[in-house]
Amino acid sequence: MNKQPAYEASHPVAVALGGMVRALRSGADLLDALAEQARRVGVAPFSPEFDEAAALAGMPYSRAWDAYLDPETWAQAERQPLAHIH
Repeated sequence: MNKQPAYEASHPVAVALGGMVRALRSGADLLDALAEQARRVGVAPFSPEFDEAAALAGMPYSRAWDAYLDPETWAQAERQPLAHIH
């Protein structure tokens, strides 16, 4: 992703920053705050654009575990073959 002088509200960088601010101000869960911010600017929660924003906010999506995880857990999940997931 290239840095830009300004980002439109629906850009993953803007969604990530807006969601983090919402979470800090309200004490809400980061993922909930990201979803709320995404909806507010017309980005579908849990879409590929949302996944990018969540990763920028420090919660990458793991396809293996079908969950948003902290970076360390994400790395562990992505190293394991899908056959080992219950």
